Formats: sequence, structure tokens, C-alpha cells
Amino acid sequence: MALPHFSRNSNGCLRNEHALQWWLLVSGRGTLNALISELKETERQIGLFLDRIAETTAYSVIGQYEKRIVGLEEQKILISEKIENCGRPVRGFDETLRTALEFLANPWNLWSSDRLEDKRAVLRLAFVERIAYARNEGFRTANFSLPFKVLSEVFDGKSKMVGLAGLEPATNRL
Repeated sequence: MALPHFSRNSNGCLRNEHALQWWLLVSGRGTLNALISELKETERQIGLFLDRIAETTAYSVIGQYEKRIVGLEEQKILISEKIENCGRPVRGFDETLRTALEFLANPWNLWSSDRLEDKRAVLRLAFVERIAYARNEGFRTANFSLPFKVLSEVFDGKSKMVGLAGLEPATNRL
């Protein structure tokens, strides 16, 4: 097994290149940097095609270059929009929480859908891993995801409130 490669940065601190790349990707900075470099590359290609148009005298070639520039300009607009939206959540917290709670309240609503994607989503959200099946015994006990485990603990009827006397033995008043 290879050991991770560590190096020292300008401050003298140790850093791991893989960990840095992972952090940039997770934090969204890696995506932003990739989009910025893609935007620069697109602008560079547009400049190259404009230079080729200036040097070319054949009208058919100029037309092809112009079509390619139009495509690159559209790509540039899309990349610019992605850069503007980079790091922003697709949906707000309230909407995401409401959707999750609606699913937990009644997963059957999503399961009863005709769409196969919805049924697969229910399976992925309800179980930690694939449901095991033994040929002679049938389906094995499923390993539920954390929200369903918590809900089963709350609603199984085994939990009770602490009595009025409390948990500690009663003591005489002074």
C-alpha cells in the first residue's frame, strides 16, 4: 500500500495533494476553478478562430469558422451562467427540508408512483444497502437508513416518559 504524499507549502505546513483536491471539489472551489479555466480556454479558441478568419480568403471556410465561433459563444454564455450559480444550492433549505419530511411522513406516496425512478429512490432512501435475498429462505432482514431507525424507535411503543419521581431514589427533605 502506497503512503500518501505530503509536501510543505510556503508557510511550512504539511499538505496532501489528494486531500487538497478533494477539499476543493467538496467545497465547490474546484468546480469553480475548473469552470473558470474552461471559460478561458473557450475565449482562447474564439480568438484563434477570429485570427484564422482574418487570414482566410475562402468564403466557405470563413462560414465554417463563423459557425464554430457562434457555438463557442453559446458555450461561453453557458459557462458564465454556471460560474454565477456555482456554490448556490439548487433549492433552498426550507424546500429541501419540507420534501424530506413529506417523504418520511409517508414513503408510500412515492412508492405508489408509476415511475420506476421513484421506486428506486424509495429503496435508496429507506435502506442502507441492497436488500439481501437467500434462495431457500427468501428476503433477509433489511438494514434501514438512520431516519427510519429513529422513527421506529420513537413509534414502537417501548419508550416511555420518566415518572414524576424521577430516576434517582427519593431523598428526605431537610
